[in-house]
Order: sequence, then C-alpha cells, then structure tokens
Amino acid sequence: MSDIYELINRKNALPKGFVYKKIIKGKTYLYHQYSLNGELMTMNVKKEELELLQASINERVEIEKQIKEIIGKGNRNIVLSNNARQLTGEVLSNNKVVATFEKGVLIDYNEQLCPLIIKRTKSLEPFLKCRVIDSGRTNSRLLKRALNITEKDDALVSLCSYAASINDDYWFKPKHSKLKYEDVCFDNDLFFNLSLKGIMAVYPNKICLTPELTTGGGYEKGWKNDDGEWWMYKVGTKNEIFSELFYSHLFELLKLPTAHYEYDNGYIKSKNFATEYNFEPMVSIAGEDDSYEHVFNCLKQIDYQLAKDYIRLCFFDVVLNNVDRHNENCGLLRDKETGKIISLAPNYDDNLCLISRNNQLLIDAKEGFLKNFVNVINKKSDIKNALKECDIPTLNKDIVLRCLNDMPIQVEQANIVEYIMFRYNHLLNIINK
Repeated sequence: MSDIYELINRKNALPKGFVYKKIIKGKTYLYHQYSLNGELMTMNVKKEELELLQASINERVEIEKQIKEIIGKGNRNIVLSNNARQLTGEVLSNNKVVATFEKGVLIDYNEQLCPLIIKRTKSLEPFLKCRVIDSGRTNSRLLKRALNITEKDDALVSLCSYAASINDDYWFKPKHSKLKYEDVCFDNDLFFNLSLKGIMAVYPNKICLTPELTTGGGYEKGWKNDDGEWWMYKVGTKNEIFSELFYSHLFELLKLPTAHYEYDNGYIKSKNFATEYNFEPMVSIAGEDDSYEHVFNCLKQIDYQLAKDYIRLCFFDVVLNNVDRHNENCGLLRDKETGKIISLAPNYDDNLCLISRNNQLLIDAKEGFLKNFVNVINKKSDIKNALKECDIPTLNKDIVLRCLNDMPIQVEQANIVEYIMFRYNHLLNIINK
C-alpha cells in the first residue's frame, strides 16, 4: 500500500483550489482561487502557466481521493460490547476457535492450538495484557486520544484492536460477534508516525484498527508496512542503535538466529520475523521468573534443544552485556496449523547491550553480570553441560572488527574488541574446566 504520510506531504506541496475564466471587454482572464488560513485568495494566472497549474491541482484531487480510500479501508467502528468488557467470547487462531471464555474464565480450549499463556494461566486477562501498548510511553497517550480511546484497563485497550497482533494470528472475538480474521488483521500503517514520532497528520472519524495498540515495550516505536512487509521502527540514542545493530549483525556473521536490523534515517528498524509462525513470548511458559535456571528448566521439559538454544543466547548476552533479556524479550515460534513449537524465537531487542549505557566498558572478571552467569554455570551442572553441547560458534578479533567496520555508526573500536574477547574467552574457560 502507499505510505499515507508520503501522500499527505505530496498533497500539501501541490496547489489547491480551482482555476476559472473571466471575460472582460472581450478579453479572457485566468484566475486561481483558493483558501488560505480561512481567507479566500485569488491570483492572476498567465496563459503559459495554466497547463502546469491545472495538472498540479488535478494531481492534488487524485491524491486526496487516495488518502480517503486508505483511511476508509482502515476504519472500523469499534465500540466494546458488554461481552467484550466482561471478557466473554473466544480466542481464535486465524478463524479457528482455540479457547472459549466466560467473564475471563476459561471454559474450553484446544490443547494443540491454544496460546501457551492461556494454557498456563487458564485465564484471558494475562493473554491480553501481554499484547498491549505500554501506557507509560508518551506517544501511547497521543495514540489513544487520536483513536478516542478512554479505557484505562490494559485488557480493554488491547481489545480495541481485538487483541490482534502483527506477531501472530491470535485475536479475541466477543460473544455474538460476526467478525472474521480478515476483518481484524491489519491492512494499514496510518498511525506509524504518531506511534513512533508523536506526529499525527490524519484524524479518522472512526476508531481504526492499528497494530500499535497491541505492541508493548517502553521505547517509542511503530509498525510500517513496506510493500507488504511489516517493519518495526524504534527510537534510540546513537549508542543504543549502534549496540542493537552490532548484536544483530554479529549473530548474522556467526550464522545464529536473529531478527534482521537496519539503520534508517536516525531510527533502527527490524523486519517482522514471525510472518510464517506464531510468536509467543517466554512469559507464556515461564511466567515472570526470568532466572536462567527457571527458564532453562521450563524449556527443557518441552525440548532439550530449546533449552540449549536459550542458554547459548544467554551466553552471548553476557559476552555483549545485554542485561535486558527478560521473559518478554525472548520467546518461541509455533506452527500456525499444528501448534507445534518449532524453535526458540530469533534474537531480538538488544538496544541495552554493549555501550548503550556506558561508553567505557569495564574489563573485569568480577563485573556483576558476568560473575552472576559464571556462578550459575559453576553451580548448575545441567546448564554447564548444555553449554558444552550447544556448539558455541568461534569468535575472534577479526570477526568482531569486521562487524564493527560494517556498522553505519562508527565508534571507538579498541575497547569494544578487547571487552568482547575477554568475556567470550573467560566464559569458554569456565565452561571447559
């Protein structure tokens, strides 16, 4: 679809109004009439200017039609029904019912296809609250105003987009609703600029379904549809953007699973990695306890390979000082048709690693985050054995330097290289003792 903000900018650059003729004493005069700040303006038009001016006015009219059509496609007249407010209805995967609720209480569910957090909690509210915009974000408040949303409860805010998400095909259908998945899956990025930048150029008369309402996280961000592919844009400082780009690119060089990140005009963007699968955050199976041991054991009960992939990811988190790997910053991918867990989700959301918080990295085996992971390895033989078995790829200075040189943001390299190699080799020595 066309980017509505590009259309708006183009429209605003074109002349508005109309051209008319006036015959005075047998002579034909051309005039351009338009409104400016509420005042009617009339300008003389030379004959040689007429063709270009009329073409520009016609182009503006056509663009206005396109904008109206895009907004029309995105509009949904959403009024939360009593059943929605009482959390009575069904959770669906695409158009297949996978769980039924009566006032938020689970009545029945599909063992294979039901979202994992619903299977764990036997409740709807935790599912909804895992897929809602962070109310602490400034642009979250602006978005709610633009959509005329006055709900304060996170579960109800999520339901203003039927709890549908870009990252999976789950959604909530209130009892007696006639909607289908095709009615609620997202086909517009109207609120991308508002969610990311706090800039709003369009105020639809009706509430519009938007993926922004079901996208969590504390940083300002927005979903943009680029030729049918969804990209998540996120704000950040130069050091945060560099750090996230570096982590992702290093994983690509090491051939480890990662979301793909790019730098784009002052923002960092990542392509949606869950187009073919349903993504489920780790909180779905592990709850709020994000300790290495707990998450490792939860995954081990499902599939030992998942546990090994997770602890390998944690290994590199410690190497790159990513302290933000909580249970909503990692997860699982499931087959949409069978519900089978396919793999650990690729690495994502690493903007708080490396130099994001401190330009000068401390090279010290007693540093708290590193020491804590070493203690876990020494105390938990199953985690240590898993690390020995999980085929940690070889990392050396040349790979780190190559990654640094590929970055669009240049930083001082020597300290980063020394820091990464020290932590990598230190951990390997501990594992192999």
